[in-house]
Amino acid sequence: MSFSIDTSSSHRRTRSFLAISIATALLATALISCTKKSPEADTTKQSTMTTTHGVKVTRIDLGRELTSDRRVVSWNNSFAPGDTVFAAVVLTGPGAPTQVIARWSSADGQVLGETTETVAVGEGETATMFHLVEPTGIPQGSYKVEILVDGQVVGSKDFTITAR
Repeated sequence: MSFSIDTSSSHRRTRSFLAISIATALLATALISCTKKSPEADTTKQSTMTTTHGVKVTRIDLGRELTSDRRVVSWNNSFAPGDTVFAAVVLTGPGAPTQVIARWSSADGQVLGETTETVAVGEGETATMFHLVEPTGIPQGSYKVEILVDGQVVGSKDFTITAR
């Protein structure tokens, strides 16, 4: 059995053209993947989060029970007088350690209490938890929890206490 190698010039030109085409495609792919994002995209992101130093409240969930990672098991806006009302506040960052305050108030504006947590928010979501409980029971009525980040109200959630 014998093998022959084609050494004609047309075959060599085809191989050279193919090698140059592949090298050009690889170089173009490398250059595209290494390009820097435009400054406009970065400034838009910064401008939407400047009021809270890069930390954003994405959700406030109320419920009677929490998971081990401070998330509400089932959402509720109506509670019984003897229930503990949990507020799970979901934040996104990144940001420096930030003061998050839960301010609990009745419908007439009377503040029932405030709790402050210092939260370090990483790249993903972080949840922190607040709760309202009265040993003798929370009186029936309408209530609200306001969430403040660095002293500014960034969200609120209304709830009611009713007899069962």
